[in-house]
Amino acid sequence: MKSTKNIKILLGDITKIQADAIVNAAGKGFGSIVGGGVDLAIFKAGGNELREEAKREKEEKCPNGLQIGQAVITKAHNLSCKYVIHTLGPRYYSEDINKLKDCYVNSLKLAEENDCKSIAFPAISTGAYGCPIEKSAEIVKSVMQEYKSGKIEEFIFVLYSEKDYEVYKKVFKVLDK
Repeated sequence: MKSTKNIKILLGDITKIQADAIVNAAGKGFGSIVGGGVDLAIFKAGGNELREEAKREKEEKCPNGLQIGQAVITKAHNLSCKYVIHTLGPRYYSEDINKLKDCYVNSLKLAEENDCKSIAFPAISTGAYGCPIEKSAEIVKSVMQEYKSGKIEEFIFVLYSEKDYEVYKKVFKVLDK
């Protein structure tokens, strides 16, 4: 696994994070239909320009809607980062949870292609999509163990609740914020 000095586990609001890219746990109709949780927070903070660009990207790159594990990048507009990477995670009880790995891998690929040195992720699929936080953290840890390119220098995992934050800290064995 990458050195823990390059991995940060934070409790907070992903829209406030300083990184080259932040990842949005988007819905299938990203941009056209804004969901709740992280999706709502990102589009609210990003402003109308973000939503309009997301609609255009959806029409061009995924006219049938974002597919599970697919990732699409937009500019960040009113957010403090450069880019927002939108990805659709699987629903825990009805879809293949192993596709959650694709969300992270494809987001990392897009970040690299856009010369990002830092990226911030929420816990994708753990809210309304029902994935247990422990399962999510283990999948994310496996992605980080397999990440080899080194183009991205800083990985930030932003958890919204204290419980989720504690689980990620334990899984990644990070002792401080």
